[in-house]
Amino acid sequence: MSILAAVDDAESTDVVQQGYDLAQAFDEELVVMHVLPETSTQEEAEEVASNAIRLALDDPENVTAMGALGDPAPRILSAAEDHNASYIVLGPHKQTPIGKALMGSVSQLVLLNANATVVFVADEE
Repeated sequence: MSILAAVDDAESTDVVQQGYDLAQAFDEELVVMHVLPETSTQEEAEEVASNAIRLALDDPENVTAMGALGDPAPRILSAAEDHNASYIVLGPHKQTPIGKALMGSVSQLVLLNANATVVFVADEE
């Protein structure tokens, strides 16, 4: 089993840290994932995940960076299934009600469709 932390960018250190704390508590692997549009490369997405790990953790053990391309919610859900994730850690974006109605929310789609427990990390603003 594993913990999947989906990061928006390399500055998503709070998401990585929460995922790492869960992974350490349950003695599981942490997979840090970033999803980019299909016009990018998987290496670019993995580099963002790697940078988030580097910025968040001093000496990580049992942590893997993962990049993916495409629509974020389905890619996150697929990765959670592939890695048998017990938790999915996300940092939800704040949206207006109209924005949610028109565009949907990655966090909302993951929450409604995940087979794992979803953990939201609040913004510290």
